[in-house]
Amino acid sequence: MRFINILTIATTLLAAGSVNAYDSLKSKAGNFRIGVAANAMKFNNQAYVNAMSNFNYMVAENDCKMVGIQPQQGKYNFSACDRHYNKAKELGMAFRGHCLIWHSMPPQWFQNLKGNALKNAIVDHINKTLKYYEGKIDTWDVVNEAIDDSSNGPQWKMRPSFLYQNVPDFVDLAFKTARAASPRTKLFYNDYNTEGIYGKSEAVFNFVKDMKSRGIPIDGVGLQYHVSTQAHPQYNKINDLIGRYCKLGLQVHITEMDVKSGGNAQAQASVYSDALKACLNNSCCTAFLVWGVGDNDSWLGANEAGLLFNGSYQPKAAYNALLQTLGGGRSGDKKISQYT
Repeated sequence: MRFINILTIATTLLAAGSVNAYDSLKSKAGNFRIGVAANAMKFNNQAYVNAMSNFNYMVAENDCKMVGIQPQQGKYNFSACDRHYNKAKELGMAFRGHCLIWHSMPPQWFQNLKGNALKNAIVDHINKTLKYYEGKIDTWDVVNEAIDDSSNGPQWKMRPSFLYQNVPDFVDLAFKTARAASPRTKLFYNDYNTEGIYGKSEAVFNFVKDMKSRGIPIDGVGLQYHVSTQAHPQYNKINDLIGRYCKLGLQVHITEMDVKSGGNAQAQASVYSDALKACLNNSCCTAFLVWGVGDNDSWLGANEAGLLFNGSYQPKAAYNALLQTLGGGRSGDKKISQYT
């Protein structure tokens, strides 16, 4: 009987995200979505899973991209994406879809298509993927990184990718197709260098504003937020930018945050905290995600120490800063419905 009671308590703690000897982010988040990018190859590492369980929102690093779902034309295999989704459900986490259409990391067959053949493949992939996850995933990045890095201020320039060269209106096509396939799913455009430091930030804002003015069905914008302690937006800048997206009637997610530490853990903590504070200060900012669990998992490399947990999956100063920021709550109503 004693063994059963101990097992029951341990199971309850794990479900509540309290298996660790520190407070979880989700315990302070309420219905605000605080998330992490996960990699199923690490799911057999209990320390990794324990750290991941501190969040209430998950996105797959790669396995829900086209290359993970349709590596061969017409042969859909959702098992890798499902593995992430199922782990999220097991841990009591919501799940974010990333991403439907992206010029980078495409299956070779997709990159080789031309003209109408590419257009039809875009439509087919969006339709089949969204219908498969209907009622399971409520938010998807429909298009990722379509704006060229040289875009500046009021002017935007499309990235000269194989997508744009063959289907110039592929962004409009993708969003219209997605809305028709899954009317209740929140549809996001996601991009980097959009946090208020570079001219591209304003270009993407105007690109999205133009989409809205033309009636393209877009619900939100993902600000990737790959920054450093040396180059990052000041609080007032990012707070103002998110507020302007709110005025367009769009949601904002900070989708892929990491901060190159430059050896300064406290400065890193401050950058993370300012980003979350700006998000919480604007009611349309409904999610905040970091791009990886521990420093050793980061695409930046372990030496940049860019994430919330160290290589041993112990929380860093940046984690504690976010915990404290979440504890302060947000302006306005903290509750966010599934389909706001």
